[in-house]
Amino acid sequence: MDHTIYSNSSQEKADLRYLIPEDTYYHGHPEVVEWTTKFSSEAEKYEVFKNIHSALQTVDIAKANKVATAWYEFTTFVPTFLSLAVVLTDDPERQHHLIQIAYDELGGQDKQYIHSKLFLDAIEKVNLSYKKDYEIVNIKNVLEGLKNTLLNTNSQYGIVGLLLSFEIIAEENIETLFKGLCFDDNCIALLSDTPFFEIHRADETEHIRHSVANFLRFCQSDESKREFMISFEDGLNFWRKFWNYIAENLNISTK
Repeated sequence: MDHTIYSNSSQEKADLRYLIPEDTYYHGHPEVVEWTTKFSSEAEKYEVFKNIHSALQTVDIAKANKVATAWYEFTTFVPTFLSLAVVLTDDPERQHHLIQIAYDELGGQDKQYIHSKLFLDAIEKVNLSYKKDYEIVNIKNVLEGLKNTLLNTNSQYGIVGLLLSFEIIAEENIETLFKGLCFDDNCIALLSDTPFFEIHRADETEHIRHSVANFLRFCQSDESKREFMISFEDGLNFWRKFWNYIAENLNISTK
């Protein structure tokens, strides 16, 4: 996996990673910081994690397998969804920027780092597995709803907004996933040391920065920002449905 560091500002820390060289909207750029804060504050209003955090107050192996199964459905969906967004984008420069996260999800320069594969490797470390006979597999319907939202997005700026909503709460998504997989204390160290969690905990900040930079690059008029926000809000509604579906399913006994 390519972890080359691109730095063009003395303000940047040496260990920051970039998906591609960044000449303008680097980590720490005032507009990046400002808009990341704004979008994060907007996301908080949706209370995406309220119900799932309640459902995960106690976690046993049955619950953990449900969470693992739901997330595997999601992580295999992500590259297809992101690639579709690129296909629906009509400008090569925007395509160039939007494809980067999909490429990262598929391992960058090393197929061994495909994220869905890393996830299966991670859950195997704690004796969890994908359970295709679990009812929670039907979370595919929630994912299909997001795909339809993308297909019905008529605005190029809306595509950018939907993809930012996909990333803006990424760090809390990963920590919520981690909590849902840890059915005993032994899981904490075992999962933390897996490439899946090491990579995601290190790289989600860059995915967020990259997506905010896309907003700053491509959504500069009032109309483009309005169209962006409509889809951004659609994406946050997806995340609420996604985690609420899992929360509801965790309260159903597994046959």
